[in-house]
Amino acid sequence: MVGRLSLISVAFGLLITPSLPAGATEGESAITRLCLAGFHAAMAQAGKTPPEGMGDFTCDCFLEQVNEGRSIQTAQETCKQKAAEQFKI
Repeated sequence: MVGRLSLISVAFGLLITPSLPAGATEGESAITRLCLAGFHAAMAQAGKTPPEGMGDFTCDCFLEQVNEGRSIQTAQETCKQKAAEQFKI
């Protein structure tokens, strides 16, 4: 369990989050793509295959949290926990 949570942390650490105005759909799409790329790279580097949908779930959660005004760190921690619960890791 700790291993996958650590991988999620690495994936979030690879995320570069530009400042975007609220409702910036194109920007949100770019952030999601960066998040997913980081997530999958971290999993591949660790030699792990994440459960189907875990990357989308985690990155969607992160974007939602940030859009609600939470800090990047808080969003990361919240979404790591939610992903662990959702995917039973």
